Amino acid sequence: PAGLPNAGKSSVLNSLLGRGAVSVSRAPGRTRYFQTHFLTPRVRLCDCPGLVFPSRAPPELQVLAGVYPISQLQEPYSAVGYLASRLPLPEILGLRPPTSAAGWTAWDICEAWAEKRGYKTAKAARNDVYRAANSLLRLAADGRLRLCLRPPGY
Repeated sequence: PAGLPNAGKSSVLNSLLGRGAVSVSRAPGRTRYFQTHFLTPRVRLCDCPGLVFPSRAPPELQVLAGVYPISQLQEPYSAVGYLASRLPLPEILGLRPPTSAAGWTAWDICEAWAEKRGYKTAKAARNDVYRAANSLLRLAADGRLRLCLRPPGY
């Protein structure tokens, strides 16, 4: 089968064969090369690494949809901002309001989440906003923060 990374191609192949013929992992990228297995003498099953197709979806949505791994993000705040523009995160998470009167920014949300969860940097013991941002994105990716979008043109 071909498709997006971490869609379950290897798991389906193992189920069809009835044994652990190929290794699987929760993290994308476990399958590194094309593999062929015979179900019957005439039926051949092939497993391959996930294919990432060019997308017109915003990068932030690709992260939240699980197409782009959160662990590879260098700047997670845009994706948190995208999420926060569609969900009332401060209310859902019970965050303390920011000190600025301008309202919530993605950074403010991450800072408040770090404060609430006790995420601190190792050296200066400041709020670890990067860890908080990754934590929020993982909550969304795991479905614990439910983001629903209408189809284009709906």
